[in-house]
Amino acid sequence: MDEQQTTPKNYSQPDDSASPSLEDTGHSEAEELEAHVASLRHSIEEANYQYYVKDNPTLTDAEYDQLMIELLRLEEEHPELQTPDSPTQRVGAGPVQDVAQHRHPVPMLSLANARNEAELQAWHKRALNILPNATFEYVCELKIDGLAMALTYEQGRLSVGATRGDGLIGEDWTPNIRTLRTIPQKLRGEQIPEKVEVRGEIYMSTKSFEQLNEQMKDDKLFANPRNAAAGSLRQKDARITATRHLDFFGYQIGYMQGMDFYSQSQALQLIRDWGFPVNPYIQLAKSLDEVMDYCQKWEKERFNLPYEIDGVVIKINDLAQQQELGTVARDPRWSIAFKYPPTQVATKLLDIRVNIGRTGSVNPWAALEPVNIRGVTVSRAALHNEGDVQRKDLRIGDWVLVQRAGEVIPQVVKPVEERRTGQEEVYHLPERCPLCDTPILRIPDQAMAYCPNEECPARNLES
Repeated sequence: MDEQQTTPKNYSQPDDSASPSLEDTGHSEAEELEAHVASLRHSIEEANYQYYVKDNPTLTDAEYDQLMIELLRLEEEHPELQTPDSPTQRVGAGPVQDVAQHRHPVPMLSLANARNEAELQAWHKRALNILPNATFEYVCELKIDGLAMALTYEQGRLSVGATRGDGLIGEDWTPNIRTLRTIPQKLRGEQIPEKVEVRGEIYMSTKSFEQLNEQMKDDKLFANPRNAAAGSLRQKDARITATRHLDFFGYQIGYMQGMDFYSQSQALQLIRDWGFPVNPYIQLAKSLDEVMDYCQKWEKERFNLPYEIDGVVIKINDLAQQQELGTVARDPRWSIAFKYPPTQVATKLLDIRVNIGRTGSVNPWAALEPVNIRGVTVSRAALHNEGDVQRKDLRIGDWVLVQRAGEVIPQVVKPVEERRTGQEEVYHLPERCPLCDTPILRIPDQAMAYCPNEECPARNLES
């Protein structure tokens, strides 16, 4: 959401001073704080639902992370606001309701992100604070941009193939999983555990993605290989999935009965021995300098790969050290994702238009002169609200920098001010709903605007 520079309006850095509890604040202030926390939770859960269930990311990773950081801070400062169903206690969003559900015996946790060497060093320091006398080895793995899966084998035979879902409960797509040639129906070799869960990534190569979109040129095209992989797996008819040329890389043992293993590198070897493809570019690093060398190498070479990656996953190799480090909030302390910055290109902002959401929210979007970003033609981009347009000082007719946030969502980063001619137009949100002509409602001190008409056609559209 894994994505870059926008800071949420109400975000502020935590300080070292003690914060008052709700009992110490005024009644209205306490209510405002509770409402703000509720709003943060709603925003995060909605983003989780769109990303994990609908495969339609609506926030960049940076925006998502800032919301989560603020919510974590407020719940730490005001423990009375913590609830069991807070997104800080979870790792995603719920599964699609009309598909069989599968509860993961061991939660499929998400990863914290590092975007530069300083953040990677900070992660390493936190691990050393817990294990001050430890010497770490690191397994460096390319972060394949696909769909995380958990494959359960009993007595060596595939019994369940489930998506990550919310990390606790996923979607059972076993019949579709069985169509993938890169996933064995039966484990190979002599060392077969009684029961094992192999985790990995289902993905679509860039070549297969381009071929699929060419076949679908008269239908709705997939935006990127990740969406194509997710959409191809989640077919009601498994025969369609079988035609979509999906691939799989195994990268982790979720749990195992009847056998033991002691490191991530040993787990990867077991996964190979059982007949799974494992990414060939995995490297064991002895120091953080070697980790950074690996990250920098693949940042330069990633576009030469036959599939998309958006970073590197770094794992402390020793399983005993992993268990001692444990987890914090929704992330394991022993692993982190080093995320690459998205590609930026310049194009013309032709117009700013609005969509009306199912809740009545007025959502501006940018109409762009079509531009190619890493093989994808982009002609429109999200502008989260009127405040986003004003903060960035976007004007109709501007040259703007555009990126695919997290290499997925087209996003206008900023105007190229030195290319302005004086003919650009300042944008103003329409006064009336373009669908029902109801006056648009603006909420004081907020960047959002709404159509208050509950009979507006937009509210009856399917998601």
